[in-house]
Amino acid sequence: MAERRNSSITLKQVAEHAGVSVSAVSAVLNNKKSSIRVSDETASQIRKAATELHYIPNGIAQSLRTNRTNNVGLVFENFGDITDGQFYVELLNGVVQELFKNKYRLTILPEVDRANPLKSLGNGILDGIIWCKFPQSPEIIELLQRASMPFVALHARPTLGHEAAAYITSDNYGGARLAVQHLHDLGHKRILFVLEEFEVDVPDAQARLSGFIDACTELGIPCEEGDIRTWNREFDEFNEYIKSNPPHTAIICWNERTAALLLDLAIQARISVPKDLSVIGFDSTSYSERTTPRLTCVHQPIGEMGATAARTLLEYLNGKETLQDHDFKTRLDIRDSTSIAPTVAPTQHSLKVENQQ
Repeated sequence: MAERRNSSITLKQVAEHAGVSVSAVSAVLNNKKSSIRVSDETASQIRKAATELHYIPNGIAQSLRTNRTNNVGLVFENFGDITDGQFYVELLNGVVQELFKNKYRLTILPEVDRANPLKSLGNGILDGIIWCKFPQSPEIIELLQRASMPFVALHARPTLGHEAAAYITSDNYGGARLAVQHLHDLGHKRILFVLEEFEVDVPDAQARLSGFIDACTELGIPCEEGDIRTWNREFDEFNEYIKSNPPHTAIICWNERTAALLLDLAIQARISVPKDLSVIGFDSTSYSERTTPRLTCVHQPIGEMGATAARTLLEYLNGKETLQDHDFKTRLDIRDSTSIAPTVAPTQHSLKVENQQ
């Protein structure tokens, strides 16, 4: 077995091996501007010596000289199962494609100390942060505003916006209105909007809910307390909801994952989608093409949003004066999970099936 070396090779050792000065080695290997002139022959000799000694540049030392680590953090708390839909995959792909081509690394942070966020983020290894579900607490915002590190938020700007970050988002409000309008055009008179527990206060979810409420109001669709529900991540409340004989002939879920889950639960409850119940989600990745039936979804360009977040941050780090918000358009991708409203509510239809058996 080869002997493992415990100590790294230094510039001094490379200089001794090449028979030159340390400053000459530094100028060549660290691309450091220097008044020292190094000939092509000497530079080649230095690089050869570094290769022979297996010299690895000291990243910490370099970052101290440049005040840059070329490392960006991605904060994504409550990170779910990456196999649940394609949201995470498309988001990460957009971010890393932009970072990697610019020679930046990515560090994923699954949680942040809310009592002292700068302790989690400001340890010197990150040049900037892309933050999904950026916190809205005034106390945390005040702390982050004082930080020297730039932040880009990957979600809608909250109602009480602040300048601690730039916001990269899609038209969540308008997307929800498109979904309601589509169902209204199909003749649906009662629509349920379902939020997910622990995601209710996310600005994206709030914007979609506002779009739903406003569209229902304008189109004359009842929108009362019972038309908006908050269920847990697994939608365990669905069976009790069905047993309550609700009037809804369509359900809009706040995202793609929960809408796909609802399709499976409807099959188990012997409710046909879209014959008895129409279902719409939000995201519209390639995952929506693989559900049964294929899921009608509000589309937001997740990969492009991730890439824009990374590009916005890098532009700022490279001298752009301000961080700019970006708001992408949404559209409705109509697939197979929506159709003309049934003449009776889906629960009444399922009860007929049970009685016939």
